[in-house]
Amino acid sequence: MAAMVDILNHPDEEVIYRCIYQWVQREAPTAVLERFRELFTELKCSQPAVVAACERLLRRPEASQRFRYILNRSCYILINHWQNQPQHRWAIRQLVEILATPTPLRGGDRGKAVGTLRRLFQAFQGTDLYLRLYQTVALLEATDEPAEDQPLAGLLRRYPYLYEAQLAGAEDRQQFREQLEIVQRLQTQAQAQFEQQLGRYVTYEYRRALGSAKHSEPVPNPTLLTNQELFMAFKLYSARVEHGLTYQERAEQFLRENPEGQNYRLYKHNLAAYLIAAMPASKDRDIFARKLYQFMDQLFPQFDNQGVNDFLVTRTCSRLLNFLVIENQNQKGANHKTFIDLICQLGPTRVVGLLLKIVLICKKVKGYLERLICLLFNHYADQAQGQVRWLIKVLENLKLAFSLHFGIVDLRFVRQLFA
Repeated sequence: MAAMVDILNHPDEEVIYRCIYQWVQREAPTAVLERFRELFTELKCSQPAVVAACERLLRRPEASQRFRYILNRSCYILINHWQNQPQHRWAIRQLVEILATPTPLRGGDRGKAVGTLRRLFQAFQGTDLYLRLYQTVALLEATDEPAEDQPLAGLLRRYPYLYEAQLAGAEDRQQFREQLEIVQRLQTQAQAQFEQQLGRYVTYEYRRALGSAKHSEPVPNPTLLTNQELFMAFKLYSARVEHGLTYQERAEQFLRENPEGQNYRLYKHNLAAYLIAAMPASKDRDIFARKLYQFMDQLFPQFDNQGVNDFLVTRTCSRLLNFLVIENQNQKGANHKTFIDLICQLGPTRVVGLLLKIVLICKKVKGYLERLICLLFNHYADQAQGQVRWLIKVLENLKLAFSLHFGIVDLRFVRQLFA
């Protein structure tokens, strides 16, 4: 671990980053792009200290693995700066084109160093880092208009809760701070915009139902759900639908009745009952209940006679999400048969309700759920939107549920309309 920290904080890398910060703050994008190309393909720079730092980095044993991270962070320093200036955003696409341009291997005064540099520069195109960078740029440029014959991937912009899992990865957060900064900014902007649109839409529909919106301009539904589906989801996620309690109130009740220190076997039994109570009575519910109780019985049996704690609750809820959404993340194609079965039996709105109930009792697993949904999104990314309507409905319902319970904009007035 110490060796990795030394690599991440290597002073020669900081020399490069400081130089790039200076370029982007002082010079026009055209000049910066040319300087970037010359440094990373020709090993040329007006500052000799930067060239010397690059040469030393290229001679290090870990250069073949480390260079991709240096190049990645250098790109995000530029993207972050230009993305905040609308008149310069065109340069972001030009930067990607430089990355995608082949760099023929040539000799020269520093033949060996330049040859190594060019091989590593070209190899960057085959990394996950390049893919995420490309997807981030595509997100900056994308529209979120649905189209039945277009790939699901084109709708990523609609789902800000997927951005971090899709675009930032799980690597060291300090090392990727520029990358995380731009992803989180995009996420905040998209989430706030959706919630504002949602608030306006619900207000308009409420006034229209009262007959007081005759002279108001219609407000479009900001989701891809029908009006009926949307208001059904509102009611389920916000109204008192479970023994006179909202999902939030029922979660708080569950936490009070199952405090830290409770017997783990009893906790698992109560957790299963808590989830099943949200499902309407049917033969399918009985089948699911048997599977769920069997899963709970087999989950961490070594702790059955111990008291629950925060760590065990988080592990339990994470494994429960695996059981419901993706059972084996490492399996090719991501095994999500149970998830498909649940959607066929309950519909997307109620399935998302089940997932919401888990997150409401253990907020730490919200990010884990987002990563699982991101895996599903990527699994179907190339399929036409018209072929995966069920998944789009899941994505839309989850966005709505997260907005109502974890949103940026205060939507309490919306929830009160359905209380």
